[in-house]
Amino acid sequence: MTLQYKITHVFCPLQLPDGDDHSHSNDLALSEALCHSASSYYRHLDNPIKGHWKCVEKLLHNLYEATRLEQLEETLVSSQLESMAVGDVVAYLIRAQNAAVVFRRGAEETIAESFEVSPTVAAVMSSCDKLVCSYPGPAIAVPNVVFGDAVFRLELAHFLCEMNKDNLDAAPTTRKAGTTVSETRDTVHPRYITELLTGILRAVGRPADVQRINKRIGDDVVWRNSHLPWRRSSLWLIIRVVLQTTLARNGLGVDVYKAFVLFFMNGLAGEAVGHGMSDDVLHWISAKLSRRLMKLGESAPNWLSAYRAVGVYKHSKAVV
Repeated sequence: MTLQYKITHVFCPLQLPDGDDHSHSNDLALSEALCHSASSYYRHLDNPIKGHWKCVEKLLHNLYEATRLEQLEETLVSSQLESMAVGDVVAYLIRAQNAAVVFRRGAEETIAESFEVSPTVAAVMSSCDKLVCSYPGPAIAVPNVVFGDAVFRLELAHFLCEMNKDNLDAAPTTRKAGTTVSETRDTVHPRYITELLTGILRAVGRPADVQRINKRIGDDVVWRNSHLPWRRSSLWLIIRVVLQTTLARNGLGVDVYKAFVLFFMNGLAGEAVGHGMSDDVLHWISAKLSRRLMKLGESAPNWLSAYRAVGVYKHSKAVV
């Protein structure tokens, strides 16, 4: 079931589930798979790049550690923030607030970024194509003198952990039988992170001018005879956004990001073949991988092109 979840949310095939398939074990499996893939990818890199990639490995490992518990734990968050060195990045999914928080350690300042992780149902359903979203949202630079204070870190960790589990009044509402009720099938407004936390940090920092990216978000809202609709994984979105922005800022660029995503997806494709998934799913996977390799073009590493060529042959043979 965890493999089915990873394939569904990473490749987004035509046949999607009729309702919500999120679970803690599924998030943990996705995070763990990315950690293993990042470690394997490291062995293929040239020496000048390996130093920068260590930051990515640490980022994914910290995210996996935070995901291991069903709720964020204050001691863990505070410890991760304290152990950040210059160039390190940590990210957290604040699920109850439909938001992500990213911290980037610099030589003199730590930049705190936040953004919404799941667009509203109206935004997704009204779009004829993929949504184009800009990431991250607001960014605040906090001096390391302040960020290094133990009391500040503990209060920040406490705030994030409480926001991760508290259902506040940011949920949308609807009218049923003449009564206003919460619309649990829609996403909540991330204001308590993107606005409240941003305002708190601005009191001790300043607005930061950071490099932003635009992403075409492939999401959907599928609902039939279920309590909640199917929505694409928030964790998968956070990982892609943080990886792309981090690699763009440390000089590796978007091509390294795209190559790693292709490497990760190819590993999932091998698992799908090994577990005998249906032919239509394998065909969809193969088409997705081929398109990504084509978009990379000559910037794709030779070893990855050869690795992918073997994969396409195996998948096509399995479909036939």
